[in-house]
Amino acid sequence: MVKDKIKFIKRNYIVFYSLILISVIVGVVFFGNYYSLKKFQYNTDRLLQSKASLAEDIFNITTADNLGNNSEEINKNIERILEKDSEVKKIEIAIPVENSEKYEIIASSDKSVIGNEIDNDLIRIASSNDTGVAFLNNDKKGRYWEIIKSIKNSNMERLGVLSFQMSLVEHDNFINDSIQKVYIVLALLMLLVLLVIANHVRFFNYALKATKLEEVDKMKDDFISMASHELKSPLTSIKGYIEILKEKIKNDEKSKDDALILKNIDSSVSRLNDLVTDLLEVSRLEQNRLPVKIENIDLNKVISDSIAELSVNAKNKKLDLVYLKTDKAINVMADEKRVKQILVNLLSNAIKYTPQGKVEIILKEGSNKILVTIADTGLGISAKNMKNLFSKFYRVQTSETAKISGTGLGLWISREIARKMEGELTVESIEGVGSHFTLELKKAK
Repeated sequence: MVKDKIKFIKRNYIVFYSLILISVIVGVVFFGNYYSLKKFQYNTDRLLQSKASLAEDIFNITTADNLGNNSEEINKNIERILEKDSEVKKIEIAIPVENSEKYEIIASSDKSVIGNEIDNDLIRIASSNDTGVAFLNNDKKGRYWEIIKSIKNSNMERLGVLSFQMSLVEHDNFINDSIQKVYIVLALLMLLVLLVIANHVRFFNYALKATKLEEVDKMKDDFISMASHELKSPLTSIKGYIEILKEKIKNDEKSKDDALILKNIDSSVSRLNDLVTDLLEVSRLEQNRLPVKIENIDLNKVISDSIAELSVNAKNKKLDLVYLKTDKAINVMADEKRVKQILVNLLSNAIKYTPQGKVEIILKEGSNKILVTIADTGLGISAKNMKNLFSKFYRVQTSETAKISGTGLGLWISREIARKMEGELTVESIEGVGSHFTLELKKAK
């Protein structure tokens, strides 16, 4: 079984290639999304930082000249900024206390801290340089940018410091929501991949079984072909011995019972020979080894030869075998031997299944095809039986057909041969009235 799987993998490597490809696609999608989101987060952080700095610069311009007057206008500016941008969480302005290193808060988004004195290294550093201090901070409420910068007047004199907080909570919520969506998409994608893999596993098992079935079917066909060939020789020998025995007891009155036994044996051997012949034909057709030589042939001649071969059978049943032969040449592109095989089979069936009346061969000529119809006044076929009529080993089972011998392969073989010659075999029938089997052949130019 392991060897069979290895063999199957080698023959169907594309299946495993597709699995690898799916896995690579999933990885690319995931890392692509992850990288994009991280890059987006980084760019947004920079953008917010720039926004905060820009807002601070604007605020400096509007507040610098007011520091020496009163804080009312400054607080109004603070309120406007807070109303305009919800991401701004805190604004404080402090001025240095005389004869001290401390700073006094003169304006703030938090009114309760106005008038408080503060003293820390960040404020001193921010007030002593032009760029100020900006850093990313984090607490229980989330991340935010903390910016501290000196405030200058028009003469570039430092008048105080501004403390500014820009919240990243909304931004982080968006990023987290996006990441969660990516994970959901990834989970769904992985689920789909698992389903695909499961489907491929099932496909693998089915394909392996199909491969084994193909091998078994081929072995069966080879066996039937070999067995049929091997049976042909002894059947031919038995036929020969039967003929010899028939000659020996031909005029012997005492051997009448032996003659009847020989007749029954001969009939049985004939049926067995027909079955072996049909099995050989089926095997050749299924393996596409049946030789078909397409050439320009005279259809009139083939029909006449087929009638001559079966005229005795029709006469024994007192049936009229009718064919209005035309003097006009009717040529088709087909294999003469195979056309005769089909016609003999159809005529033989028509005679077997027609208790009384006639069997007629009707020829119709179209623009690019010739139709040969074998019409009988026999038992006919029901609509139910018509569905399976061209199936292998199928025979119509009624009280009238029970005693009629046959293999159930003739019609299937005939239709397959007709199709190999680019033709078709069809049937129309009414139970109790009769049947019309029509062989369609390609008209010769």
